[in-house]
Amino acid sequence: MRGDELAVTLNLINRSAIDLITKPLDYEQAAPFGFLLIIKALITIFGHSEYVLRLTAFVAACVSLILMQSLLTKTVERYGNIFALVAFAFGNYLIYYSAELKQYSTDVLLSLVLLLVFYQHLSKETTAKDFLLLAVLGILALCFSYTALFILAGIGITLFLHYWGNKQRLLWITLTGMIWAGTFLALYILLLRHQTQDSYLITFWDNLLSFMPMPPWRDISWFPKALDGLFFVVAGLSSSLIFVIPIYALGLWRFLKEKKWQWVLVLTVPIGLNIIVSGFQKYPFHGRLILYLLPLVFIVLGKGIDLLICLSRNRVFANIAFAALIILLLRPVIPTTNSYLFTRSYLSEDLKSVFSFLEENHQDGDLIYLYHFVGPEYVYYAPAYNLEKLSYVTGQNNSGNARKYQTELSSLPRGQRIWFIFSFVIETKVRKGIRQDEREYMLNYLKENGTLLNEFYATNKVSSAHLFILK
Repeated sequence: MRGDELAVTLNLINRSAIDLITKPLDYEQAAPFGFLLIIKALITIFGHSEYVLRLTAFVAACVSLILMQSLLTKTVERYGNIFALVAFAFGNYLIYYSAELKQYSTDVLLSLVLLLVFYQHLSKETTAKDFLLLAVLGILALCFSYTALFILAGIGITLFLHYWGNKQRLLWITLTGMIWAGTFLALYILLLRHQTQDSYLITFWDNLLSFMPMPPWRDISWFPKALDGLFFVVAGLSSSLIFVIPIYALGLWRFLKEKKWQWVLVLTVPIGLNIIVSGFQKYPFHGRLILYLLPLVFIVLGKGIDLLICLSRNRVFANIAFAALIILLLRPVIPTTNSYLFTRSYLSEDLKSVFSFLEENHQDGDLIYLYHFVGPEYVYYAPAYNLEKLSYVTGQNNSGNARKYQTELSSLPRGQRIWFIFSFVIETKVRKGIRQDEREYMLNYLKENGTLLNEFYATNKVSSAHLFILK
């Protein structure tokens, strides 16, 4: 366990259920209170082993795979179904976060649940009970997932237009939307506003270009970069936007041609809303935070592939064309399979070997300096490696100004053995237009101002420990 996952773990272990709900999380973390309460209940009953902590995400991912297949059978045909299901099952991000203590797998699960309920409103004559179910599921979804707001907004807008000619059902969907809005407003005032105003989180995501520029035309290049991140980084597709966007557009057109405009809206509105909200720095459009959009993306792409394949009346040619599309779009399936089954490269930031080295080589009285992303890992694992009696200091994140690292390091005691622990290292701004690996920058300073006594690098050299005595 590392990083954000361990930070959430420490909050769960050290806090009561009431504190988890009523107070902002420590270590610059944010998670829906419903998700936190489920994990808290599990560790209260079964203890806080890594398997228990990750159980909710794993179960959510497994159920999501089943629901994804169910949704695909209702929206796309044979070829699109195969493509979308393979892309979903072998997506690197989806696999990774199915075994991490974060809410992203449950975000995906709730997206699928809500879309399946939405389908019921298109496929049958709905009654008051159907709207009651939709309202209750929406309330629960908002308690367990921040991103459910975008999905619910898409469903609400679409069903409002769908029921425009039916006064009774239009009233019911309006009341449902008001219930959702009231629930979200209450949650925002009581819990979320503190998280959306966290300066550290805003700066962190802003540095990753996660927010739409305001005004939008200030940097038009942000939009293709954002879509590139959605389709190729998060969704794990290959090729380029020039190839993927036309297939996506064909998928939307196929829905329209089949007079299923409702699916066009419900599958695109959440993406647009997330982008707009990111412009106000309330929710980033980046990486794992938009994992919940993958079912929406894969359904549309699957629909586009169906359209391309149906253009051929020759079965053999259709199969060849489909195989070519799979190769072009899903090449990352091979390295993903290799990573999780053989090389296990996803363990790149594992600090256990570093702590094991530290356990064998530390002396009483040693001081430990923790790189700013390492704090939660050390606090959690220190007792397991007999390190809890050592004093430690946690460094600050000075990625915006490298000189502050020199000031921080110069304040450490002279003549004392100090271990410097690094992992999940990012770059720091050395001067305008120039950035440098933070570990490299700090080690260069330490070598100029101290004596290196010992050091250890994990197998992949991502995590490391360095023993210095400062002059």
